[in-house]
Amino acid sequence: MKLFFESFNLGKKSDWYYYHVFRIQYLTALRISDIMRLTTDQVKTKHFYIIEKKTKKKREVYLCDEAFTLSQSLRKKAEDIGSKYILTKKDDSSYRRAMKIYCRKAGVDPDRVSTHTLRKTIANRVAILKGTKAESRLLNHSKLSTTELYLDNSQETVESAIDLVSGGV
Repeated sequence: MKLFFESFNLGKKSDWYYYHVFRIQYLTALRISDIMRLTTDQVKTKHFYIIEKKTKKKREVYLCDEAFTLSQSLRKKAEDIGSKYILTKKDDSSYRRAMKIYCRKAGVDPDRVSTHTLRKTIANRVAILKGTKAESRLLNHSKLSTTELYLDNSQETVESAIDLVSGGV
């Protein structure tokens, strides 16, 4: 993910936009379909509720400081053009295409990454730091068995988990 996020040129308008979208998606573990439905009113606070498009379940969303700052930038741009939604592109295929473009720029295999990868990655980090119950809550899963499908037990993940929780100590 680090290489992916470093591939954006934030001085370029389209890169700036997609960086904000993908970073918010990563930091919230929301599906792209749910981010596309976020309104400018919802993101005025750090805590709000959504009804997930896929599951129709109510979900509490928390915006950490970085996600809140990013969402405020998108909110301002949306309000400037009179949109009630923070995302100006309303077709999820444009986000899938952009994901592939930025993966190539980062030297990451675009066939192994999707917008859903952002959700899975942050979920795995939460599981490492706080356990699968916290991960399940983040993903708004009713059953722990559903959450367990997200767990990555590769050696690379185990090693990065050790580095993450050790804090370099």
